[in-house]
Order: sequence, then structure tokens, then C-alpha cells
Amino acid sequence: MADAGFAGELSKSVVAEIAPDVWMLEGYIGDQFFVKHPSSNIYILRDGDSLVILDTGAHSFYRSRMLKIIERYKKEGVKRVILTLTQGHFDHASNNEVVLESGLQWKFLLPEPEVKTINCVTDMIEDLARLEEYENVYTSMFSWNWPTAVVRIAEKVSHPIARAIVRRAFGKTMGGIRTLAERADILSLEDRVTQRFGSVEFEGWQVGRFFLIHDGAHSPGHISLYDPENKLLLAGDVTIEINPAFFYSSIDRLIKTSGQFGVMAKEGYVELVGDGHRSKTFMPGIFEKYGLNPLHKTQIADVARGREECASFFGTFHEYYSSLKKEALSAHSRIGDSTVAEIVEELGASRSPGVQLKKAMKFPDFPSRMDVLVASVLKEAGVRPRKEGKRIVLSPAE
Repeated sequence: MADAGFAGELSKSVVAEIAPDVWMLEGYIGDQFFVKHPSSNIYILRDGDSLVILDTGAHSFYRSRMLKIIERYKKEGVKRVILTLTQGHFDHASNNEVVLESGLQWKFLLPEPEVKTINCVTDMIEDLARLEEYENVYTSMFSWNWPTAVVRIAEKVSHPIARAIVRRAFGKTMGGIRTLAERADILSLEDRVTQRFGSVEFEGWQVGRFFLIHDGAHSPGHISLYDPENKLLLAGDVTIEINPAFFYSSIDRLIKTSGQFGVMAKEGYVELVGDGHRSKTFMPGIFEKYGLNPLHKTQIADVARGREECASFFGTFHEYYSSLKKEALSAHSRIGDSTVAEIVEELGASRSPGVQLKKAMKFPDFPSRMDVLVASVLKEAGVRPRKEGKRIVLSPAE
């Protein structure tokens, strides 16, 4: 993906060896989602004569940085590259072709549920289509402010036209990426194994010394990587403030997984944590610009270090997701039978720090929406919508 004229900003991102032979290439995060696209953190980890690349980011700027690290380890005897992704979303998977340029044997391991996700434009449109069962997406998602007013105007004329405009916008942002999905080795759900770390247990796939934890929280096939040698846990998008970002994101899995990861830290299995978008370069500026106080200091750092800090980091997100769910259900209970938009309005009055943080991240500046939060919480609570004229109404969970 082209760098859209902001390579200068991208160049501020840091490359750091966060543990022996474990490299973090800091990505980019801002508040102009459709103009200056986010790019995930990239991790390169050595395991004997192999290199594992976890995520490849969105911007071609990062490709030379990856190749520089690969070249170093080629000289030290590394023979192969193993690429895997925490998820199939474009901001994590746009530089997969780097393995073709590595000059090494390579394979691409893709969790089975992400085969659909990695086709990003279709995946996004289908997620919106499922969400339409719960609300009129094209009025709730797109405000009358520029540039989303175009969609609102189109929706008044024709729903298919509005949908086509959105598909085109997504295509401009996420399309044209060669993901190499057609050449991937699929990690099937049937081939998952169970691993126990202290008192917590996960299903996933063993890749060398690393265990790919299938948490399915941010997306259906989302994985987190655990490195027992360094007591390192790379949590991908389990711990990002925009969650639940999609209708298929699972608030219950986000709560469960962040809680389990916190237990791993408390029990001494995790002493170093990174995730998909943590950034000491770009995140502090976002919090400052919007007048937000971090829920925990690690939100504006690159990694969490030490048992206590790692446990606090995961504890912060466990509380964040738990409070979002609780407040959404409480708001719905207070007003009774209502639409998603009406519940969002009631929820917005909450004084919960978590709700206020989520509310501050407005679409389209951020890929974060309160309506998706409400709809996904109600879906997992077993609430089913019904039509009353033009209204889509939901009764509070029992």
C-alpha cells in the first residue's frame, strides 16, 4: 500500500529489539482513518534457523525495514521465513509479499477463519450487511458531516447506491493488496492443540517454540503469539481501544481473553507484552489532542514490562471491555424497548471512563463506533431485533 504522502510521519516510527532476537517495528496510528491509514506493529522473532514474522503492516515504507532485519539474520544462518498474521485485516497484511523478496524459503500460515477476513473489502461489506439486521447502518454509521454526508444523501435516494459508495470507499482504502492468501498453508480448526499455562488453557497451533493462541476475539480467526523463552505475549488486537470494532468481534471473548492473559502475567508466565497498535510515538499525541486521560500508563507506551505492569495492562482492558458491556446493557434496561441509536444516545450519557474513551473515538476519524458496540453486546446477550414499521426494535436482555 502506498504511503499516501506522509512518509515523513511514518519515519518517526521506532525499530526496537524488545528481547533478544525479537524485533518490534512500530506501526502508525492517527485520527484520519481513510486518509492516513493505520499500520499495525510488525514483529520479527528468531527461532533457531527460522524467522517468524507476525503481521506485515499497511504501508510499503515498512518493507525495507523488514528486509534489513531479514538480511542480517540470513548472514547469521537463518534459512527460512514463516509468516503469520494476528488477523487478515488490511492494516496487518498489506506487505505479505516481503517473503517473496526475502531470498529465503518461506511459508505463510493463515488461520482457517481468516481466509474470509483477509479479503478485506468483501469482509467489511458483509459485516455491515449482518449488522443491518440490528440497525439502519447507513444512517447510524454515516453522519451529515463531510465526507460521510455523501453516503447519507445517497441513502435517501437509493440504498444500493449508498452501499456502492461505501464499497468504493473501502476499496480505495483496503483494495489492491496482494495478500498471498492463495499460497497460504491453512491452520485448520481441527488441527488445534490444547496448551495449559498455569491455571489457564488455550487452543491454538504450535509453531516452533511459539504457541499461536486462537482467541477469536477481535476477528473470528484472531491469534495471539506466546513465546515461553522470553515470557513474551504479543496480543495483536485483543487489546485495542476501538474494540469491538466489527459486528463479528466478540465482547465476551475480549473479556475472557484479556482476563486469561492477565492471569498468565500474575502467575509469572508473562513478563513482556506487545500488541497490534501500541505506540509510544503516536499514541500519546492522540490522547493529548482529544483531552483524554489514559486508563493506564501502558496505553501510551510501546510495550509493558515486568509481571506487575503486564498484569495491570491486561487488567485495564479486561475492566474496559467489562464496563462497556455492563454500561450498554444497563442503558438498554433503563429505556426499555428501543433502537440501537436510542441505546447509543442513552449510553453516551454514562460517566464511565471506558464509555467516555470509546465515545471520543468517532467514525470516520477512527474505525470505532458506539452502534457496533451496542449491537454486538446485544447479539451476544441473545437479544434479537424485530421490525415495527420502519423501526428496528430490541427488547432488553432478560
